[in-house]
Amino acid sequence: MKGPFSEENVLKIGKIDFLNTLPFFRSPADCPPAGEVEFVPGTPAEINEKLKKGEIDAGIASSFLLAACPGEYAVLPGFCIAAQRKTGSVFLYSTCPLERLDGKTIALSAKSLSAATLLKILFRLRWNFSCDYVISPLRPDEMLSRYPACLVIGDEALFSRPQADWGYDVGGLWWEWTRLPFCFALWTVRKSFCEKFPSRIRDFSEWLNHNLERNLKRIDPLLDSYRFRNRDEKLLAGDYLAGLSYRMTGEVEKGLGLFFEYAREAGLIARVPELEFFREPFRAVGEKCSV
Repeated sequence: MKGPFSEENVLKIGKIDFLNTLPFFRSPADCPPAGEVEFVPGTPAEINEKLKKGEIDAGIASSFLLAACPGEYAVLPGFCIAAQRKTGSVFLYSTCPLERLDGKTIALSAKSLSAATLLKILFRLRWNFSCDYVISPLRPDEMLSRYPACLVIGDEALFSRPQADWGYDVGGLWWEWTRLPFCFALWTVRKSFCEKFPSRIRDFSEWLNHNLERNLKRIDPLLDSYRFRNRDEKLLAGDYLAGLSYRMTGEVEKGLGLFFEYAREAGLIARVPELEFFREPFRAVGEKCSV
């Protein structure tokens, strides 16, 4: 990436500190120089909010953000975080069998958007459940002490198991229903930044692609850089990353389109958005977000 740089055109990137984002970011040899890119940490839900408020320019955002705020964002082509079958890091934990959750109040992790939307779609369209939902910042065991079921995502779901009698991999529930992968996150960029500084986005996309190509071929060294409490967690992490897709394939895009269709059918969005990939500068549409 080349200067000159000012506060206006420094690319502010939302960085989620979950294991599943590691292949994008681990690059000790040629990290973007300070002053060209600024990494801003946050949970998936926090990254979504920072994008909407213009506090960051790009990030691994929830895929549902594109449907909630149509016309505001472009997608970096070729990248995603998708589950082929089971996710391993998106779980519904329950004190009773799933079929008895109709009419109950479900606690949703405050970190989530796409996974929470997926769960609502499954309950409403697959099982015809009528549930209430509450967004909770509590830990899983605390949520289960107050509610009959809770949705947990990320490393917390992958490495911790609350005291629940039943656990359901939400990505697995989607696969059983549709036989399609589920796309949880996309590299999302504000169109207003694309229009002003397309070269910043183009260069950063090339950096991401380089990282991903290298890191997916060297999983063991990649995992050596992560914080694990024990060897079992590291072994679990290797299997987990192997089950994810980081490239936007035709099947992943088909699954994402169906997700949007079902979100509209469930009344969660007004219309199905079109994916707009970053190739040329865009003009921001400025439609109101629905979340």
